Amino acid sequence: MTPDRKSTLDYKSMAFPGEWDEETLKSKFLEFMNELIRETQSNLPPKRLQYQVEQSVEYENIRKQWSDLTPTERLNGWKQLLEKAEDALKNVLPTCVQCGECCRKGSPTLHLEDLELLQQGKIPWKQVFVLRKGEPVRPPDEKNDGKPYFLLDDRIKLREKQEGQGCVFLDDTTDRCTIYADRPIQCRAQACWDPSESKELAKGVYLTRQDIFEKVELLMNIIVEHEKRCSFESLHEAFKQLQESGAKEPEQFLALVSYEDHFRDFVSEQFHIPKGELELVLGRSFASLMPVFGLKVVEEPDGTKCLVAEGENSSHP
Repeated sequence: MTPDRKSTLDYKSMAFPGEWDEETLKSKFLEFMNELIRETQSNLPPKRLQYQVEQSVEYENIRKQWSDLTPTERLNGWKQLLEKAEDALKNVLPTCVQCGECCRKGSPTLHLEDLELLQQGKIPWKQVFVLRKGEPVRPPDEKNDGKPYFLLDDRIKLREKQEGQGCVFLDDTTDRCTIYADRPIQCRAQACWDPSESKELAKGVYLTRQDIFEKVELLMNIIVEHEKRCSFESLHEAFKQLQESGAKEPEQFLALVSYEDHFRDFVSEQFHIPKGELELVLGRSFASLMPVFGLKVVEEPDGTKCLVAEGENSSHP
C-alpha cells in the first residue's frame, strides 16, 4: 500500500506533510502504521513496527533534517517513510526491540523452569499470585468475544498494573522490562514476529502451588482446606441459583463470598501472612472477582452486605 495505491486511509485528511512540525510527523506516521497493519491483518504490534523503522538510517536522517526541509522535500521524505514502513512490515527483523507491546497485553504465566527465579528472590513473592482451578478469567485478546472462560487447573502469574493489563515489571517511561535479565521463560519465548515458540511452550509444564509449597505442610493443608470449603465450583453453583431466582435470593451467594473473606482474614492473622502475599497461597478473593460476574458487593454503614449489579447503586439485601 504505497501512497499512489488505493487505500482505505484518507491521505487528504492527513493534510499536507509540508505543513507538519516534527511532532505531527511522528503522530501521522504512527497513524499510518496502525492503518497499514489493520489493512494487511498483521499481528505485529504497531509500536514494534515503529521501533524497527525508527532505527533505520533513512528515518533518522529525515527526522533530523525535517525542520530545515522545504515543503516539497518534506513530501518526498514522507513518501520515503511510508515505503520504509511497508518494507519493514514485509521484512520484520527476527529480534526483540523491547518496545513493551507484549508486556502491555498482560503478565506471563510461570512455568516449572521459573521456580528458581522465585526461590532466588529475582522475582519477589509479593509480585506473583495464583489463578485457581475453575476461576473465571478473560482472554488477553478478542478471542471468545472477550467472554470469561474457566481454568481447568491452577496457574501462577506475575501481577499486572492496577490501571491496566500491563505487566507490573514494565517501566512505562522507558518501555523496558525491569527484570529483563531474569524474565520468565514465557517472556523469553515471546516473539511478535513468530508465535510458534510461544505456542509450543504453552504445551509445557506450568508452575503450581504444589511445586512452590510442597515442603511446607502447613500451607498445603490450608490450601487443601480452602479448596474444600471455598471452591469455584461452589461459587458457580451459588451464582447459578442466583440467576435462577432472578437475583431475588442472594443469601447463599453472599454467604459464600462472606465466608471466603473470613477464611482469608483468619489465615492472614493467625499465620502472619501479608495480605499481598495471600493471593499466592489462596488466590484472589471471591469478592474481588465479582465484576467478572457483572456484580459487586457493597457493605452498608450497619455492616450489612448487599449484592449490586455493576453500575447500579442498590440491589436486594
